[in-house]
Amino acid sequence: MYRTHTLEEYNQVIELRKKGWSLTKIYSFLLNQGLDISYGAISDWIYTNKKPFQDKILSKINKQEEFLTEEKSYILGVLCGDGYIRIHKSGHFLVGLDVTDEDFADEFRRCLAKVYGLMPSKKLRIAECTNFSKNPKPRYVINLTSKLVVLDLLKYSSSFKTKEWQVPDEIFNSSISVKSAFLKGLFDSEGSVSFRKPGGIYLSVSSGNEAPLLNIKRILKDDFDIDLSATRDRSVTKLKSAGYKNVKNFNDNINFTIKRKRDKLKEGLSTYKRRGVRRYNLEFKKKALELLEKYKDVNFVSGLLGIHNSNIYDWKNGRYMGIKDIR
Repeated sequence: MYRTHTLEEYNQVIELRKKGWSLTKIYSFLLNQGLDISYGAISDWIYTNKKPFQDKILSKINKQEEFLTEEKSYILGVLCGDGYIRIHKSGHFLVGLDVTDEDFADEFRRCLAKVYGLMPSKKLRIAECTNFSKNPKPRYVINLTSKLVVLDLLKYSSSFKTKEWQVPDEIFNSSISVKSAFLKGLFDSEGSVSFRKPGGIYLSVSSGNEAPLLNIKRILKDDFDIDLSATRDRSVTKLKSAGYKNVKNFNDNINFTIKRKRDKLKEGLSTYKRRGVRRYNLEFKKKALELLEKYKDVNFVSGLLGIHNSNIYDWKNGRYMGIKDIR
């Protein structure tokens, strides 16, 4: 892996050199401008005529297959949430993430490195106290400077700003695993888990961009059997559910990268009251599954048998089907 710089940065260094500036002066000037270009890179550009690695990045992008990988899909999901793309007037192209969860930052960084062959920078930023937070958490900042990477990502959505992002068309036509990676990136960014009384949890995801979030709702329902209801509060749309089936399917098929959210999801699942889950004999369970195979509708079969639909979901997924569970 190696750091990359744009051709615009290279040209700026060469122009300063043509003015007679020393290597040290160029390095200090660019550093003050917020450009993170190493002393060694500037030296190579001036004295050995080396250029940035943009041609190598372009080659890697061109060699990528037409379908999305899980890593690239995750990057796109994060960009629809907490991630950002910045294009400065100076010709500075940046993709990045600024969050409090280090495991989240590390996964985004890993995926960028995997997809583009470039290792993004990682910095720890200590946040200052404010009237809203007396003890703010430190933040982990991931940045990758590359015009070609930014332009490649913008092929999937013309903008990733809060009110402008769209679900890429490629996501709709991808495999379940790629869709799952995209949703994981979005839920890592904008999803939340909260406990409810007397048991269970609320699973939700929010956005100020309603139309694509409703597309997310459709993907969750059609591909993962996760049915979240949509509500709107002023300028924010939220998808939310506390149903066992929805939460369990999310846990099994998507989940979070962020450990604190993943642990909370697991703990919340354990609090659901599973009434009578072990009292049915094996023959009854098999009969329920036969009916499910026939009618393809969990709610219909549960109503037909007079049992809770969560029991059928358990049996369908192989839980509580062993000899030891027969009562």
